[in-house]
Amino acid sequence: MDEPEYRHLVDLAMRRIDAAFEDIDPDLAESDHSQGSLVVTIRQALKLIVSPQAPVRQIWVAFRDRAWHLNLVDGRWLDDRGGGTELFALVASIVHENAGITLPFDS
Repeated sequence: MDEPEYRHLVDLAMRRIDAAFEDIDPDLAESDHSQGSLVVTIRQALKLIVSPQAPVRQIWVAFRDRAWHLNLVDGRWLDDRGGGTELFALVASIVHENAGITLPFDS
């Protein structure tokens, strides 16, 4: 995929994640754009970072001491380790486990 298409698809994914936090109590979790990345602050302490990696056409997610590299496969951002971890499910799982809230991602 070329750069403009990649950027468009990353922007869609980042907006979808950001929008999921609109009605969430910011004391539990909130999202903010910072230097091209989306930073989700959980319980005002933990940072979940979602960042585009244009040279390799991936989205990287970092939380605590873990990192995931996701490729676009059949319209879904999937972990490159082949475990089937999907971007929106990953973000929802981390937020649920650490803040006890369910994000409004539809399938």
